Amino acid sequence: PLPPLHSTSLFGAMGQAVPASIASSEMPQSSSSSSSWNTGAIVEHGMPPGVRLEDAELDGVLFTEKAIFACPLPAKAWIELGRWNPVSLIFLVPAWSYHVSGPADHWWFVARSSNHMYYYTAQFCQDEQGNNHVAGAAFLGKWAAIASGLQYAEANWWYAREWAPCSFSRTKRDLDRLLFANPAVKHPYSWVDNNCQHFAVGMYEGNPDHIV
Repeated sequence: PLPPLHSTSLFGAMGQAVPASIASSEMPQSSSSSSSWNTGAIVEHGMPPGVRLEDAELDGVLFTEKAIFACPLPAKAWIELGRWNPVSLIFLVPAWSYHVSGPADHWWFVARSSNHMYYYTAQFCQDEQGNNHVAGAAFLGKWAAIASGLQYAEANWWYAREWAPCSFSRTKRDLDRLLFANPAVKHPYSWVDNNCQHFAVGMYEGNPDHIV
C-alpha cells in the first residue's frame, strides 16, 4: 500500500523544511518549499483571512492559463558550491546534476482564471518522515500564489515557465485530480531525479493525460 500524506512540516526540492500552509486538497493516499508572507497582520501561516479559498468558494470558476513559478532554496549558495568542489569536478557532477535534478531552486505549478483573480498552486515535496507530500490550494490574487511557494521571507521569484493556455479549461476538482495523477507522485521523492521541478514540469507539459 502507498504511504499516507501528512500535513505537518514539508520539505523543499533539496530537503529544506517548509510550513504546512500550502497543504490542502488532501487525498487519502500518495505514493511514496514557503515562508510566512511578511505583510502586517499575519494569520494562519502567513495568509490573511479569506485569501486561501475553500472549494465551495470556487463554484463556476475555471482555470484557463498555467505557469511555473520558481525561487531559490535557502541553502542555494552552499548547494551550488558543493557541486563545483574539486572532487565533484573530477566526476563531472555539475554537468549531470544540473541536467538531471536542475538548479537548486524550488518550483511550483500555478494556474489562474481568465480574469486573473483566482490562482491554484500545486507543490511536491518530502515530509519529515521521508514520505511524498503533494499539495494543491486555491488563492485569491497572484501575490498569495507567489507567497505559497517562497522558501524564505523576501526571496526573489521568477517564471520557470511563462503563462500559456491550459489544454482545457479546468475546475479546481480537475486540477486536484491531475495533481495526484502526476507521474512524479507515483515514485518516491528524490532531489536527484524526482523532485519539485520534475513534478511542476509534468503538470505544465509532456504527457497529454497528465498536463493541465
